[in-house]
Amino acid sequence: MRKFILLLSFLSLMVSSACISGLAEPASKFQRTSGIVAILTDFGTEDYYVGALEGSIYSADPTVRISTISHQVKPFDITEGSYILAKAAMWYPPGTVFVGDLDPGSARDRRFIVLTTLDSKLFVGPDNGLFTEVIHDLGLAHAYQITNQSLMYRENKSATFQGFSVYGPVAAHLARGVRPEEVGPEIRDLVQLPVTQPGVNGSEITGTVVHVDHYGNLITNIPRKLATGTGFVPGQHLRINLGNQSVNATFATTYGDVATGQWLALISSDGAVEVARNLENAAETIGASAGEKVTLSPRI
Repeated sequence: MRKFILLLSFLSLMVSSACISGLAEPASKFQRTSGIVAILTDFGTEDYYVGALEGSIYSADPTVRISTISHQVKPFDITEGSYILAKAAMWYPPGTVFVGDLDPGSARDRRFIVLTTLDSKLFVGPDNGLFTEVIHDLGLAHAYQITNQSLMYRENKSATFQGFSVYGPVAAHLARGVRPEEVGPEIRDLVQLPVTQPGVNGSEITGTVVHVDHYGNLITNIPRKLATGTGFVPGQHLRINLGNQSVNATFATTYGDVATGQWLALISSDGAVEVARNLENAAETIGASAGEKVTLSPRI
């Protein structure tokens, strides 16, 4: 009996040791991640920049999966980049790490940050307003300034392309389980873009153009419920002001509701008001771009 009791004690000790050993794994291993790093930049595809950024990620962790959102954001256009990043991010699984490398200033004193959203996604990039739409759409959980040098490349650090030496490797470390709080101190004073929030004044709706798509259509931040709640109905004649320009348009269900070249406003695939010309480039016609103030009102 004594030998049996000793054997049970030994087995219990072994099990306890195994459990303790499991709990002794670094805290970084317990962060739930998808293993995906999704990238958005304004690099284009003609230079080596995209390859260098992806290489910096793989060098830090060759097991990650890299997904491309876009490298064709208009150069230095933070407003457009903010919109594209947020609209793409909503479709990725929790635990995805996003790299946003789009910075017109490339200032030496720019803060490098990591933020986490309420749906458990992580974003790495400059503190320049690029994550404004992400915060609006997905909700901000925490934000941290990247100061942990051990997560960066300390050699050949670029003064202009922080993606290679900071964003890429930090994203890779996060994707393999490093906790976001390990990158540096928590911060609360994030830079955000001065976007005109959609509003209603009588029968007039005001908002901002947040994106010009490949076809020259102008996507606004005016939600469907604001347009329909104000009383806009298909077939209604509108007056649309964009900056100093003004056009007559029709509130439509689809592009084909108006003749070729005619102006229209409709609800885009992401549920916001879109201003367009049927089979024509609205942005080029009127010289509009992301960040432009837009006003829609009934045309008497």
